[in-house]
Amino acid sequence: MPKQSVTYVGMLWLLAASVVVMLPFALHLPLWLIPVVLFTAGWRLWVLAGGASQPQTWVKAVLAATGIGGLWLSGLQFPSLEAMSALLLLGFAFKSLEAIQRRDALVVIFSGYFLVALHFLYAQTLLAGGYGVFSLVVLTGALIGTQQSVAEFSTWQQVRFNLRLAGTMLLLCLPLMLVLFVFAPRLAPLWSLPTLSNQAKTGVSDQMTPGDIAQLSQSSELAFRVTFKGERPEQKQLYWRGLVLNHFDGQAWKQFAQTYDPLQINDVVRKEFALRSDQVQQQGAAVAYDVVYEKTGQPWLFTLTPALTLGGADVLQAADYRVMATQPLQAPLLLSAVSYPQSARDLSLAPWLRDLALQLPDSGDTRSRELAQRWRATVANEQAYIDKVLAHFREQQFHYTLRPPLLGEKDTIDAFLFDAQRGFCAHYAGSFVFLMRAAGIPARVVVGYQGGEWNTKGNYLSVHQYDAHAWTEVWQAGKGWVQIDPTAVISPERVEQGLAAAVQAEGSFLENEHFSLRNVTWLNGVRGQWDALQYGWQRWVLGYDGATQLALLQQLLGEISWWRVGAFVGFLMLAITLGWGLLLGLARRKVHEAREHQLYRRFCSTLAKRGVVRATGQTPGDFALQAANAFPAQAAVIAEFTRVYEALCYAPQVNAGAYRQLQRLLRQLRF
Repeated sequence: MPKQSVTYVGMLWLLAASVVVMLPFALHLPLWLIPVVLFTAGWRLWVLAGGASQPQTWVKAVLAATGIGGLWLSGLQFPSLEAMSALLLLGFAFKSLEAIQRRDALVVIFSGYFLVALHFLYAQTLLAGGYGVFSLVVLTGALIGTQQSVAEFSTWQQVRFNLRLAGTMLLLCLPLMLVLFVFAPRLAPLWSLPTLSNQAKTGVSDQMTPGDIAQLSQSSELAFRVTFKGERPEQKQLYWRGLVLNHFDGQAWKQFAQTYDPLQINDVVRKEFALRSDQVQQQGAAVAYDVVYEKTGQPWLFTLTPALTLGGADVLQAADYRVMATQPLQAPLLLSAVSYPQSARDLSLAPWLRDLALQLPDSGDTRSRELAQRWRATVANEQAYIDKVLAHFREQQFHYTLRPPLLGEKDTIDAFLFDAQRGFCAHYAGSFVFLMRAAGIPARVVVGYQGGEWNTKGNYLSVHQYDAHAWTEVWQAGKGWVQIDPTAVISPERVEQGLAAAVQAEGSFLENEHFSLRNVTWLNGVRGQWDALQYGWQRWVLGYDGATQLALLQQLLGEISWWRVGAFVGFLMLAITLGWGLLLGLARRKVHEAREHQLYRRFCSTLAKRGVVRATGQTPGDFALQAANAFPAQAAVIAEFTRVYEALCYAPQVNAGAYRQLQRLLRQLRF
C-alpha cells in the first residue's frame, strides 16, 4: 500500500468522526443520511480489507444521482438552507468512499469542521455547544489518527492517545479563542440568514380560532426568559403583549382583513401603522427588564405594555403597541426594555383605529348581536354594559377548560355563548370583543403570554408556551385603551397562580407530554439549575453583542480608543505566545520512557516484592536466572518475558504484538 494511503485504522477514525458530526443533523434533515454514511464508510473498509474493489467512476455517478434524487423526494425546497446543508452532508458521506490518499481524508475532516459550525444555525443551546466541542475533539483525533500511529500502542491505547492529544491541542487554543470572542469587532452580517423552510413556526400565531391557544398551551417549550432590573411585578400583572387581532371574519380573528407575510407587515408598520409617542401619557412606575427570546420563526416580541424604551435589537413598534423584530427569529434574541404599565394610551382614538376596533362581519351570530343590543339598551353607560357582560360570564354556567368542544364552522360566537359555555381564553376574549363591538364599543383581542415561572436559582422568569394567553382591550373616553381579561372573571387562578392551578381538577395540564420533567416533582430543582445554566449561556455568550462588548471594554480600559484596545490585545497575544512556548518547552524536556522499559520495570518491581531484587548493572539475562532459581514454578514465564523484552530492545523492527505479549506474561506472573 502506498505510504500516503489511508490505513484501515485511519478509515475507522474517519467513520467515527463522520457519524459524530452528522448525528445531530438527524434532528433537522432526512434521517437516511446517517445510513448513507455508514454504508459508504463500510464499503471503503471492505475495500481496505480486500473484500471488494474500489468503486468505478460510473458507480460513483449513480450513487451521487441516487442521493440527489433522495433529497428531492424528501421534500426539501431548492434553494434553501436545508437543501444546501443536505447536499453538503451527502458530499461529506460520499467523499469517504474514495478516501484513498491522506489528502482525501483531510478533505473529509476539514469538511467535518465546517459542518460542526453549520449545525449552530439549527441549534445554539448549551448542550449543542458541548456536543460541538466533543465533535471537534473527535475530528482532531481523526486528523491525528490518519496522519500517524504509534506502533507499540494497542488499539485502545492509540485511541486514548489520539483523543488526549486532540483535547490538549484544543485546550491550548482556548486562550486565543477567548481573546477573539471578547475583542473581535461585532460586525453586522453581510447578508441575512434565510428562513429554514422545514422549521415549523412555534409560539403565538398571527391569527386565532377557538381552541388554537388551548393546543399551544399543551406544550412546555420555552418562549422567553426575563430578568427584572428592579422589583418584580405581581404575577397577575405580567401580561406579555405579542400582537393585536383586529379583524373577525366569522371564524378567526386576524390582524387585518388582508393577510401579510412578515416583510409586508414591516412595510405596513413603517408606513401606515407606526407608533406615535404623543399618544402615550406616561404614568406610574417604570418596569425595566431584559428579555431573551427563543427562536420561533415569528417576528413577535413580547413585552409589558407600553414598552417606551427598547434597546439591544433592531425592532419596530406599531400603533397598537406591539413590538416586532425586523426579521423572523431564527436565533435567540436579547432585548432590553422599559415599560410603564399604568400609562394611558390613545386618549383620543384616531378614526381609522376606531374603524378597526368596531369591525364585524355583515352577517352571522345573530343571537349574540341581538343580546348585545338588548343589554346595551338597558344600561346607562358603557362601563355598566361592560360590567353586565362580565357578570354574565361570572354568574352563568361558564367553565374554563383545556378541552373545549367543537363549535362548528359558522356562528361560533353563538355556539359558545348559548350552547357550549365551555372554553379557553381565546373563547372568552373573542366573544367578549364581539359583544363589545356589537354594542358599538371599540374593542380588540390581544394575544401573548400571561405570567411565567420564577426560577429561584437564577432570579429570572421563564415563560413557556403553556403560558400563552388571550385577553382584550376596550377603548373608553377619558381613559383610552383599558385592559380587560374576561378569563380572570371565570378562572382567577389562571392569572394569579398559572395554568396548572387553573386546570388542576380537570387534570389536562400537559396531558400529552408523558415524559416531561415537570411531571417528576423531585427533579424540579435539577431542572431549575439546568435552565439557569442555559439562560446564562444565552445571555452572556449568545447575547454578547456590540453594546455588551463596548460596556466590557469601558470597564476594563476606561476610555476607549483604538490604541488602548490594540495595546491590550497585543499584550494578551504576547502572554499567550509566551505561555505556549513555556508549555511546549517543558513538554519537550520530559523524558518519555519506552513502553517495553515501563513493562520491564513493573516486572522487576513485582519480583522485588517477593525478595528478588535486581542489582544495579545486572543484565536482564542474569536477573532472569536469579529469579528462576528463586521461583522454579514461574521459571518459564520469567524466561519468556525476558526473551521478548530483549527482542524489543535490540530487534531492528518493532513488533506491536510483542507489547501485548509482555502484558499477558506479566499478568501470568503469580506467586
